[in-house]
Amino acid sequence: MVRKLPILRMRRGFLAAGMCLALSACENPLAGETPLPETLLSKGWLLEKMGLDRTSTPTKPVQPLYCYETLGVSDCYDQPLEDGGNRLVAFEGPAPEMEPLPTTR
Repeated sequence: MVRKLPILRMRRGFLAAGMCLALSACENPLAGETPLPETLLSKGWLLEKMGLDRTSTPTKPVQPLYCYETLGVSDCYDQPLEDGGNRLVAFEGPAPEMEPLPTTR
């Protein structure tokens, strides 16, 4: 009985590996039927659930924000910096005018 125990464990391991391989070949039946998030949001289903009308919710304009890398934490401003250069980390709103980076050899 002592010698049969490793053989039984090995058989169980082969069976588990075979089942994993067999199930990994299965295709997701819902992969082609799920709608995109843009489609869901454009239909306004969330507004209807909240009891709101699509026409009653005005859109709010985006407040421009420009964040620049510093030694510590990023500093953010409502106007793009003229000497920001390549320190711009992120922005929201209209894209700032940037000078092209110098070419390196």
